[in-house]
Amino acid sequence: MTTSSDPRTPAPAHRYEADHLHLSLLGDLDRDTSHEVLSTAAAVLANRGRAQNLSIDCHRLDFVDSLGLAALLEIHRDAAVLGVAVRLTRTRTRLERLLHLTGTYTHLTGRAPADGAI
Repeated sequence: MTTSSDPRTPAPAHRYEADHLHLSLLGDLDRDTSHEVLSTAAAVLANRGRAQNLSIDCHRLDFVDSLGLAALLEIHRDAAVLGVAVRLTRTRTRLERLLHLTGTYTHLTGRAPADGAI
């Protein structure tokens, strides 16, 4: 688990299961914090063993800016190269709105948008 003294840092935590990886984010995912999330995700993927799925729990994310979204897309791309499927889970309204507005909702969650979503 990675922690930081900065309360805005998402403090990514991770755990491994036989075929599934989990990454939990906390706080803000923005210009100041996305590098830590990218580093943690890279380490998780490097030590994936035979895992073919990565869930990124976003329930405790408070804010995501454009660079935070870019970090999530980069994790998705890097994982795909390794044959690992990435899904954002437990997304909250603010993040879901950003994903809908940018057309990345289905790509990052694996779910079809609800009717009238935005």
